[in-house]
Amino acid sequence: MKEKWIAVIGSPRKGENTDRLTDLAIEALNNKNIEVKKYYLNSKNIFGCNACEYCITNEVCNITDDITEIINEIKVSDGYIFAAPSYNYNVSSQMKILMDRTFCLNDYSNNSWKSKLDPGKKAIIIGVCKGKSMDSMGYTMEAMRKPIDELGVKIIDEIRYFDTKHNPVISNPEIKKELVFRITNNLEFKR
Repeated sequence: MKEKWIAVIGSPRKGENTDRLTDLAIEALNNKNIEVKKYYLNSKNIFGCNACEYCITNEVCNITDDITEIINEIKVSDGYIFAAPSYNYNVSSQMKILMDRTFCLNDYSNNSWKSKLDPGKKAIIIGVCKGKSMDSMGYTMEAMRKPIDELGVKIIDEIRYFDTKHNPVISNPEIKKELVFRITNNLEFKR
C-alpha cells in the first residue's frame, strides 16, 4: 500500500528557501511512491495553545481552527515533513504554534503520558537559516524534534540548510542531488 505523508511548512514566505527545500524532499519521496500533502501554516487560521489542559481530560484540543485539520492528518498519515526557518535562533511562530498544539496527541489516562499515535510513524525535519553557520540555527531543529520525538515518531532525517543569504536553495543545484541521495538511500523506508 502507498504511504501517505504530510508536509507542514512553517515559513510565511511561500516559494522561498524553506518551501523550495521541502519541495525537493517531497519530490524525492514521490519517487519512492510516497504521496505527500502539503500545508502552509501561514495561510491557515491558527491559534496558539492557551494551556487550558482541556485535552488532558477530553482527549482533543478545545481550540477548533485550521490546526485541527493538520492534527487529524497527523493521526492518519504514515509520515511527516516539518519544515521551518530559523527566526531569532528558533522556529517561526507558525511552527511553534503547531508544535505546541501537538500536545493534544498525548494520552494522559492512568496517570501516564504516552502517544495517541499509532507506532511506526516517521518524520523528516527541515531547518533553514540565513546565518552563515549551523550555530545560527540555534534551537530550530530541537524545537521540532523534541515534541515529535515525545510522540514516539521516529525522526529518520534532519536536514539543516544555512547561509541562504549567500547560497539560496534556488542557486544550489547540488542540494537536490544530496536530498535525493539521502532519501533514496535511507534504510527507514520500505523497499
